[in-house]
Amino acid sequence: MLHLRFFLSSPGDVADERTFAQQVIEQELPKDPLLRGQITCEAMRWDDPAAPVSMPATLSPQDAVNRGLAKPSECDAVIVILWSRLGTRLPDTCTRPDGSPYLSGTEWEYEDALAARPPPCILVYHRKGKPDFGDPDDPDFDERVQQFRRVKAFFERFRNPDGSLKGSYAEYETPQEFRDRLRLDLRAFVEQQLAARKMDVRATRIKAPPPYGRIVKALNSGMVVPIIGTGISHSGRPVDARWNPQEPKFLPSGAELSLFLADDTEFPSEKERDQLAEVASYYEAFHTRDALHERLRQILAPQALGGVAIPSLYGFLAGVSRPLLIITSNYDTLIEQAFRAAQRPYDLVVYSELKDLGNAVLWWPHGATQPQTPAPNELYIDLDTTTVIFKMHGSILPETSEWDSFVITESDYVELLSRIASKSAIPALFATHCRDRNLLFLGYSLRDWSFRTILQSLNRFFAKRAAASGDDEIQSWAIDDQFSELELKFWQKRGVYPYEVTIDEFVSTLRTRMTP
Repeated sequence: MLHLRFFLSSPGDVADERTFAQQVIEQELPKDPLLRGQITCEAMRWDDPAAPVSMPATLSPQDAVNRGLAKPSECDAVIVILWSRLGTRLPDTCTRPDGSPYLSGTEWEYEDALAARPPPCILVYHRKGKPDFGDPDDPDFDERVQQFRRVKAFFERFRNPDGSLKGSYAEYETPQEFRDRLRLDLRAFVEQQLAARKMDVRATRIKAPPPYGRIVKALNSGMVVPIIGTGISHSGRPVDARWNPQEPKFLPSGAELSLFLADDTEFPSEKERDQLAEVASYYEAFHTRDALHERLRQILAPQALGGVAIPSLYGFLAGVSRPLLIITSNYDTLIEQAFRAAQRPYDLVVYSELKDLGNAVLWWPHGATQPQTPAPNELYIDLDTTTVIFKMHGSILPETSEWDSFVITESDYVELLSRIASKSAIPALFATHCRDRNLLFLGYSLRDWSFRTILQSLNRFFAKRAAASGDDEIQSWAIDDQFSELELKFWQKRGVYPYEVTIDEFVSTLRTRMTP
């Protein structure tokens, strides 16, 4: 968990902005669906209503703030907000190293942050518009005007003599506009911090590369079963890129698909907006099952994904010469497109949640336009000669929605787990095939419902694998760009070797090793 401290620096004329800033920092950011569970945030604010800084009579206000709060230079980010006032002058005892005075505590806080090595992230905001200085006969009128001029002078330091900007700050019209801009700026800052932390964690871990030679040997002999999770959505995606449903360039992650459906149906719980099973259940309850199917089809059908590049993993698997059983929990058809592009034949088997089919699976032998519907334990395919793509959680079907099937709501997963327990979900042929083969997990997270159901279906194999040793051990591997400590222990306990490497990098290295 990453703890971030944000220092709020401003005079008292922007009280609304200070309140909004604290709300964004302490309430909104930690609950952001894409950040939840990764950060805690603290606003350092001398006038925090819940924990105001003590102001002893023996100390100047700035000295009291410095004693009661972390200094700006000690925080992760400093937010400076100015409008009509720069703030109260500091006593003569508080000066710069060259002896010049600070015009206010806000100026001291800004320069304290600026002088830190390395400095925190410094965000400066300026409310536009001339304030009302009041009656010119008011004794405080001249002071108000002078304060405003000091603010203008403060912002002059952001410009070169020719008028060009040498530093950046943001302007806004209203406190509400400030809040919206700050929310975006801080979310971007937090994402950068998390990305940097992941890089640091990866750099400090002593990591061996995956056993590429052994995996290549297993692929060439047909003795490995690739099991593909939702992490494939990161393939080909820049670290800071987000999925755009209007112009998708890559597949949505489970959280992104969940957020889209939550917005679409006005999902009421802010805390669970990234939980796809819960959001899909709500969508089905307040619309219909058919409406949920149609919405998923609009997002994931081949026509909607026309601009999405086929993940490198799919192209690689389509180029493997030996027949493979490939298990995937994804709904899209990009893997099928990869095999068609490579002119590699395959059979398609899809778990079906369609009630009128009972416990049957959908099976399209290569080239078939209509599926056969055998019971899972009656399916027979010669896996020594036929590549099979088994879509364990359903699939979009390109030509028609008649056979679309999705395991996506909570009740869908409960039903699937029940069928796994009764051995009526996964064809017996596939379970037998996995028993003496290496399992290659690609892009799975403990948070995914799909991961839990995959594990439940394979649990009976793990005990044997974990107990085996030496030459008798049937190794399995998990590949993802990062694992939490819990995930590392989880895999290791089951005799699965986890390796932290991106799917694209893993595939790139495998290609070089597979080259004759």
